[in-house]
Amino acid sequence: MKLSIDHIRPAMLLPFLLLLGACATNRSYIALDVPAGAGASGMDPAKVAVIGEIVDQREFQENPRDPSIPSLKKGEEYKLDAQGKLQAIARKRNGDGKAIGDIQLQPPQSVTSITRQLVVTGFQQRGFRVIGPGEAAPANAVRVDVDITKFWAWMNPGFWTLRMDSQLETTLKLSGGKQASLVVAASGNKYAQTGMEDNWKQAYERTFQDYLDTLKAELEKAGL
Repeated sequence: MKLSIDHIRPAMLLPFLLLLGACATNRSYIALDVPAGAGASGMDPAKVAVIGEIVDQREFQENPRDPSIPSLKKGEEYKLDAQGKLQAIARKRNGDGKAIGDIQLQPPQSVTSITRQLVVTGFQQRGFRVIGPGEAAPANAVRVDVDITKFWAWMNPGFWTLRMDSQLETTLKLSGGKQASLVVAASGNKYAQTGMEDNWKQAYERTFQDYLDTLKAELEKAGL
């Protein structure tokens, strides 16, 4: 049976949509929105958290088989130093799933600065007054250092739609007024017909909300 042009057109259109949707071979830059913190009226002055060091522990591989493993576009002009890798958050793929360009955060944003904002927000939502490591703190303050083990997004191609997935996982090392180690893992995704930057942003925004919800639950379980 001969297919009509109406049947053929969608299949022909998808590669064009991928091309328009920033699934190109270059490097893109985006800024991510982080949920706002809680108001000061919800703070308990007796609860103080000191958010200390935030360390990016992600490992980048050159040709990972799993797209959830961080990697960068090849080429001398695309190489990044340690500071540059703090801005690396996603890898683009074409319609066949082959890795092509990558996505960076717009400076001054970095995975450490965004994670700090999320952790600060999470403790504020639990009623903590949050201060930085250089500020005077009471002896019973909870001190928090954070290792980032996952902060990455990737594309899963489909016949009619694409799916952008993102993951964020951290280990919070608590000392001072509370001794504990909390693993906070979150994920989010966005289905779309193109890989335009706004779709990546929405996947991350859903991950950030999931992270705050999970952090709240972990803090509650830890008695904080």
